[in-house]
Amino acid sequence: MKKFVFFWGCVIPTRFPFIEKSTRLVLEDLGIQYEEIEGFTCCPEKFLVETISEEAWYLTAARNLALAERGNCDVLVACNGCYSTFRQAISVFSSNSKLRADVQESLRKIGLEYNFKSRVVHIVEVLYNSIGTDLIGRKTVRPLRGMKFGVHYGCQILKPFPIVRFDDSLQPEKLDKLVECLGGVSLNYNAKTLCCGESLARSGNPEESISTARTKLLELDQLGADALVVICPACFMQFDTQQAVIKKFKEDLHIPVFFYTELLALALGHEPEELGLDMHRVNVQRFFNKWSELDRVSESIPECFDEKAMRTCVECESCANDCPVTQVDEDYKPHDILRGILDGRIDEVLSGKEIWKCLECGTCAELCPNNFGMVKVLKEAKRLAIEKGFSPQEIEQGMELFRKTGMLGRARPRIREKLGLKPISDNKANEINEVLGKFAKKVIELGEDREI
Repeated sequence: MKKFVFFWGCVIPTRFPFIEKSTRLVLEDLGIQYEEIEGFTCCPEKFLVETISEEAWYLTAARNLALAERGNCDVLVACNGCYSTFRQAISVFSSNSKLRADVQESLRKIGLEYNFKSRVVHIVEVLYNSIGTDLIGRKTVRPLRGMKFGVHYGCQILKPFPIVRFDDSLQPEKLDKLVECLGGVSLNYNAKTLCCGESLARSGNPEESISTARTKLLELDQLGADALVVICPACFMQFDTQQAVIKKFKEDLHIPVFFYTELLALALGHEPEELGLDMHRVNVQRFFNKWSELDRVSESIPECFDEKAMRTCVECESCANDCPVTQVDEDYKPHDILRGILDGRIDEVLSGKEIWKCLECGTCAELCPNNFGMVKVLKEAKRLAIEKGFSPQEIEQGMELFRKTGMLGRARPRIREKLGLKPISDNKANEINEVLGKFAKKVIELGEDREI
């Protein structure tokens, strides 16, 4: 991986140094090398500077890029605005020879040479494309399992697509996957790609700015989101600050806002105090209370269950009406069995009758868009129920018959004789039991463990 020069921009170092702290920590933890140089100014921001003067906007961007180019480093940013500015400026420079000549002439006056070779990447690109979700997942020491997140990409990192090319502008997924590799659940919601509306407040339209933020926050609140995840300091400011304003109107949404590097740092084992999370406007304690409770519950889930896949399953439920048992028993809801396990109610699930209604027909597995299928969970639940002595009488009788005869059906010699069929030969039950005994297999008979 090529070494980077980090361009912090204006907002992160001045208003949100806790974002800078988490970013520095995860860069170190993941071995991403970078250096810092003196002389950078605002990128510049498009909404104000470009509106006033395109020439000033291009020249300021070119000067910053020239400083980075002098160090032969790619530019690493953690701000969508900076990312958009540099990517769009580079795009225009590549297609406008007159502008390139004018820029070079202007920069020579201050002793800078710019050859338009700079490359700009967002930290999320590095995490996703260079580090990868698999490695991040392996390095996670405290998973965010069960926590529900609404991810917010922000408009300037997705549009205009031909220039930024960060992700699909209509159906982005990189940030979702970066959240999911930490064990969290990324919610699918209608306002996902909606702009945060932060610029409205800076242009004298505070009410519209509040309404835009409220639209996203309200939907996430209704979906039970535990937090909102952003990758832009302006978006962070909008959602973290506006909730305090919305609260004045007696509407307490209370959705903590995390910059992705803060979330990643927590999953990598850093403590909230180290990250300065108490500096957020929206108190994060409720988030940590639930996370701790889910950690406690997760510890009670037997290791034989794939907790992450199960959480994806209950969020999906696309096969809810396909199970053949649901066609004859409207009260049977197999996803509720998974929820019971995930909620820590394992004994309640194992001692109940619902798990035994699964026919193990494989319908859910065949139709599962996530290549999972609830049958895996229900099969394991049945095994545990047998071990704990919770199995129905019919199951116990079947196991006892197999233990004694090696068969699951009793011979009917008179009927066979009447039909002119030979008697069934000795089934060698003792031999089967001896083989199984070598692997310490157990059978439950009338609620007691018994060696075969």
